[in-house]
Amino acid sequence: MLCPFCLDDVTFRQVEAAGVPIYVCPRCKEQTPALYSKGYRRYPPVVVSAVGFRQHGKTVYFASLFYVLKQLALDQLWPEFFTMGLNEESLDTVQKNVAMLQGGQLPASTPKNFPQPTMIRLQGIPFEPDCTLLCYDTGGECFERPSQLVQYGGFVKRARLAMLLVSISDLEDAPREMHKLLNTYIVGMEELEATSQDQHLVVVFTKVDEITSRLLDGWSDLRDYMMAGDIESLAHPGGYLKRMRFISDRLRDFTGVELRAFEFLNAAEASFRSVEFCMVSSLGARPQDGRLPVQIVPRRVVDPLLWMIEKSVPPWFRWLKWLFP
Repeated sequence: MLCPFCLDDVTFRQVEAAGVPIYVCPRCKEQTPALYSKGYRRYPPVVVSAVGFRQHGKTVYFASLFYVLKQLALDQLWPEFFTMGLNEESLDTVQKNVAMLQGGQLPASTPKNFPQPTMIRLQGIPFEPDCTLLCYDTGGECFERPSQLVQYGGFVKRARLAMLLVSISDLEDAPREMHKLLNTYIVGMEELEATSQDQHLVVVFTKVDEITSRLLDGWSDLRDYMMAGDIESLAHPGGYLKRMRFISDRLRDFTGVELRAFEFLNAAEASFRSVEFCMVSSLGARPQDGRLPVQIVPRRVVDPLLWMIEKSVPPWFRWLKWLFP
């Protein structure tokens, strides 16, 4: 089993503390949530590895994802859907982030440290297996140099999918800086005695509401997809996934034709098992003085999540679900 704290493969020990049985990792000695330990085989872990520079939207994306999962009545679109925090810290993190966004506040920038995961069980997403998200969020400084990634971002080596968050509007030289981020990640992975070629990659363009209209001229299908990103479209998951794959191909074209990031594209294709693209607007509008001027309207925030699950859960687990529901 994967320990969510030290990220080693271990067998959790059951011990007693004050007369209550608890599960403990034999290596890092951290107490592991009972729901995680007992449900490990039914809800396999998905390590959510968010990679990106400072101010490119990693922390806000997580907050917005929690908001969507808890506040936008997905259970009315997916009849068997629900989420569950697996420990007290995860419950607090989710509720705190949801409350902040509802109040028009933004989460603080993430400090540069090795983060404790927010553990969330997902059940009942159509066409996707049930799983447990292990969400790690660390400061963007950790992705500026490979040595920083090794010291503070070791969780990346246990992910089956790397989620590269890129805010085009915050880049002065998009082709160069996107390639630098990718290069830093690949070097860091090798220093961690892992390899990106065992992983999938999804490139997530963030803050799409801030992209200039000039960049989207000639890409009306991308603009329309984002503007029509209301949550009700998820009621038809088959068509939604098909559309999501089409948009991935169009964003790949956009990256080459509009951004001229050919070196980035070539390096990504050569360094990962597969490369997909998606785009999100975590808030729906640009913040002003650290606050939201209008009510939060997340768009396409579920797309990266669907790519994560699809690429992270082994195919054999999907077959077991359909054979033994």
